[in-house]
Amino acid sequence: MNDTFEKINIADCLVIITLAAALILAIFYRMNELAMSIASGLLGYIGGSVKSAATKKEDK
Repeated sequence: MNDTFEKINIADCLVIITLAAALILAIFYRMNELAMSIASGLLGYIGGSVKSAATKKEDK
């Protein structure tokens, strides 16, 4: 059970949730350029956090 909590990073979850909410609001208010920027940033952040998590797992 402790393995599940070790995999969850609260800071990453907060960043992803905040960016997703900002993306939804940007789409809702028809700010297309902002929505594209947030979407690319969100994908880059998720990709970077997955890559760093895989690296940390290999180090153990």
